[in-house]
Amino acid sequence: MSPFELNKIAGAALFAGLVAMVAWIISANVYHVEGHHGSVAYALPATEAEAGESAEVPADEPMVAAVAIEDLLAAADSTRGKKIFKKCGACHTTKQGGKNKVGPNLWNIIGRDVGAIDGFKYSGAMASRGGAWSLAALNEFLANPKAIVPGTKMVFSGVKKDGARANLIAYLQSLSE
Repeated sequence: MSPFELNKIAGAALFAGLVAMVAWIISANVYHVEGHHGSVAYALPATEAEAGESAEVPADEPMVAAVAIEDLLAAADSTRGKKIFKKCGACHTTKQGGKNKVGPNLWNIIGRDVGAIDGFKYSGAMASRGGAWSLAALNEFLANPKAIVPGTKMVFSGVKKDGARANLIAYLQSLSE
């Protein structure tokens, strides 16, 4: 290969690097966000009502569902809950004796001890939680998993709507003999 060919290759590589650097500088200036503070998302402006609501809840207390799950289950639809569960199906299985995925199998979850599936590696926070998955405990956990069990490996942010959560719990309740 001649030195001229090597110069062309080196020049092309330098030019590509220069184009990438200029594009990065331009995009950093065009899409600059004030008050970024290391987050990877843009902060959306809150309405006055939302700002007032969020100020009422202390940051150190976990969010707890406001409505009793028993009242919501009276009108819950397990068929709708099965549709909602499709989000959960990426990490959990529901068949009796089914294998664990990223999350444990959820067959017969209601009344089962927390962290009780043999062979599944729970996070330290979940393994040390104790208790059983009652309807109320499951309702609280599914509303905001990271607030109820800080340190859980579950990355799902929760089911915020009470009715949807009741439908999901009704479906989970149907997963038993």
